[in-house]
Parts: sequence; C-alpha cells; structure tokens
Amino acid sequence: MTRSGEMETTKTLPTSKDRLLNTCFLLFCLCLIDAVFTDFGIRYGHISESNPIMRYIYEANIVIFYFVKISLPALLFTLMHFCKPSKYLRYFIVAAVAVYVFVISLHIYWIVIITAFI
Repeated sequence: MTRSGEMETTKTLPTSKDRLLNTCFLLFCLCLIDAVFTDFGIRYGHISESNPIMRYIYEANIVIFYFVKISLPALLFTLMHFCKPSKYLRYFIVAAVAVYVFVISLHIYWIVIITAFI
C-alpha cells in the first residue's frame, strides 16, 4: 500500500527484465566471490582450480584470471540492457546462478573444514 492508502498496481512492481537484471547482478557478485575464494584457496594450497582453462589462466596471470572471472557476467549484465531476454537466456542465467551457488557452497565447506583443523 502507498501512503495514501491505495493499493500498488503492477506498474510499480519490478518487470521481468528488472528481475532478470537483478539476477545477472547476483551472478556477477557470485562470480566475484568465487574468484576471491578460489584465489585464496589456491594461494594457500588448500584447493586447486578444477576448470583446466581457468587453471591455465590463473597460472599465467592472476590479473587476467580476475578479469575473465568478472568480465563474463559483466558482459551478460550489459547485454541484458540492450537485448530482449529470451526464454532460453532466462533458463541459462538461472542455471548459472544455481551452479555458482553450489560452487560457493563448496568454498564455504572447505573454509569451514580448514578453520576447524587449524
């Protein structure tokens, strides 16, 4: 309800594209967290990068590693402003968020295990 006591209309609610942009931003944040946790884990010898392409990039140059990790979701986020999202793109973004939530869960798991045994 608004101040005047009127019910909010659907015009004031977020659109599907707004929710999708929010989801893209969430994906960007998850990728950034993944990059930081991965760097920390590799740097201190707790984990290794599972993706062979990202492992090669990490070993070659850490700055490029961060750039790649952050640039892909940032590019997707930017494209969402200019393109009409298709049904398949929505599924892809939701699937990517689900995968990154799982990856972040793994990172949290090994951080808890490591701190428990230090």
